[in-house]
Amino acid sequence: MSTPYLLEVAVSVALLASAIGFAIGLAIGRGRQPRWQEKGSFVHKVSIGFASLDRLDAVMLRFEVEPGSRLSGVEIGELRLPDGSGVSLVTRGTQVIVPEARDVLRTGDQVLVVAALGQVTLVEERLRSISRYGRLAGWAA
Repeated sequence: MSTPYLLEVAVSVALLASAIGFAIGLAIGRGRQPRWQEKGSFVHKVSIGFASLDRLDAVMLRFEVEPGSRLSGVEIGELRLPDGSGVSLVTRGTQVIVPEARDVLRTGDQVLVVAALGQVTLVEERLRSISRYGRLAGWAA
């Protein structure tokens, strides 16, 4: 086996393990994960927490689709997140979903986004924009 293949497998396993740990943490103690840092405000109905994946040069962002947020009803593909980022997991009550582009976010969903370190600010800005203006936010930009 070549080294790039082994690295790809290691990264895939690490991301999968992180996603599973996130889901288990939500199931065991919703909101009691002290390693998550909260950033932002509830002004635009989205508060984003993040955890660093130091060895992968990536960050996991977590947010909840809150009542009044225009993220509710938006398809995953309509988020149009920057390259190097994507929605990895959605928890809806006790259901854990590995989303596809056509899956629709609902109020109360807990969402896990994995982003490259250089994309975190762009991802946060994009999520806040959609939460405030809806699925067409920044379409012309």
